[in-house]
Amino acid sequence: MLKKILVPLDGSELAGRILTHVRRILLREDAEVMLLTVLPPEAATEDERTRAWRIEEASGHLMGELRKLGEAGARARYDLMTGDPAAQVLAFADTWQPGLIAMSTHGRTGLERWARGSVAERVLRRSEHPVLLANPRGFDGKEACFRRILVPLDGTDTSAAILPIVEEFASRYESEVILLHAASAYTAFAEYPSVEVRPSAEELRDLMEPHRERLERAGVKSRVYILYEDPAQAILHVATADSVDLVAMTTHGRSGISRWVFGSVAEKVLRNCPCPVLASRARSAKPQVSTRVHQQSPKA
Repeated sequence: MLKKILVPLDGSELAGRILTHVRRILLREDAEVMLLTVLPPEAATEDERTRAWRIEEASGHLMGELRKLGEAGARARYDLMTGDPAAQVLAFADTWQPGLIAMSTHGRTGLERWARGSVAERVLRRSEHPVLLANPRGFDGKEACFRRILVPLDGTDTSAAILPIVEEFASRYESEVILLHAASAYTAFAEYPSVEVRPSAEELRDLMEPHRERLERAGVKSRVYILYEDPAQAILHVATADSVDLVAMTTHGRSGISRWVFGSVAEKVLRNCPCPVLASRARSAKPQVSTRVHQQSPKA
């Protein structure tokens, strides 16, 4: 699943910090890495000299990152495209079929730069492939592996769709998995007068137990947390309190006792999480057509 990793970059130091997390994966996985830079849409209509300067600047940065990855023993190459960044990342992924897209949530800003927060969230909403997203402003520079993985579940098959990926990560990095169910009270309108319903901790543990047993059968150490708290707040609370190295969750799904809306929860977590977020869609969407500018592999 992790044999091919797509890494969108915009040339900034902040965006490039995602490569530290990619190198964590490469410590245990012989994956091929594709670096992708998307030039702004206006580059397609600029004069030849300006366009050549853009391509030279972007290519120089990408070649520098390729050399670093090559020195670490990674197989890597790059591609350049023009257009809307999120649409082109999704289109490239649709063609190249990576096992993982890894990107920072912040990078350059300004009229000619990506609004990286919105780009990351758009990729998160529409990607058919798992996405590893990290806020580079919270990056601590350490090369530690994914020792502890937090997995929010709402009791549905949709939310549990992330577990095969989690199992793969945890098996490779000997991670401990924390299964979290955050139970918010909800209103039972069938009752008159309407009442707030709060499921018991025992009911919720029974709901989580099959997932814990599945991980244990795969040799993955796991435990269950039950919190009566807003889902996004609960995820951020546990991620900080337990020094979690990775939050893994689906981005779509609604139902279950707690009535989570996973898309909005995932985005709230992404904006504030102290560690990377690994997210995967439960449903697919077709990205737009791509426009390639230039591709080059490092010379032997």
